[in-house]
Amino acid sequence: MPKSKPRKKAAAKKKQQRRQFHAAAAPRELDVDAALQGTWDDDAHELLVARGWVAYRDLEMDQLGDGWEWLPSQLPLDAGVGGEPSPTTVFAAAEGGFDVELATGNGTVGADRAGHYDTLDDLAAGLGALEAWRVPAGEYVLPEVPSFSADTPWEICQLWTGGMIDHWELAADLIHFPYEQLPESQGFAAVERAHRVGLLPTALYEAVRAGRR
Repeated sequence: MPKSKPRKKAAAKKKQQRRQFHAAAAPRELDVDAALQGTWDDDAHELLVARGWVAYRDLEMDQLGDGWEWLPSQLPLDAGVGGEPSPTTVFAAAEGGFDVELATGNGTVGADRAGHYDTLDDLAAGLGALEAWRVPAGEYVLPEVPSFSADTPWEICQLWTGGMIDHWELAADLIHFPYEQLPESQGFAAVERAHRVGLLPTALYEAVRAGRR
């Protein structure tokens, strides 16, 4: 059965909560209200999307500013301890530069897993390390019998297209699904078919492929 978790504007709310946390924890003083507004950066968007980052604006999400996620870093959603896992994310900061939060096993990003790049050149130089980051194995627990939004990858794609699950659930399910337990035509071949017929956008399809390498 699909998870019934209405998340209208969920990413915007998460971004607000994370920015409030970082503003409170940061050694420098920040205008929290300004940080909550975020901003937009077309040059960063072009760079990150070309490397396979998934942009909030491309998902037509109601955002306060630009955000990009490295979905290959997404853990299974039921692997979290005390919260829901989240992928490595970059935000365009209203005060200038870019805020970065590394993937986490429970949605809580400590000061040692958060950073700030002052310029796009600085961010570009650090992307290799950001894309390589994965949550250390000792920080999450995989259940003996993992759960997914549906019994087959095709049904998972249909749920996403119908708005029944969000893109975090879609990516987590399709990256970590046990395809070897299904007939070949119902396994990853079904994900490829969903992409061909338009059920799965190219950005999310490529993110899933990268996460399975």
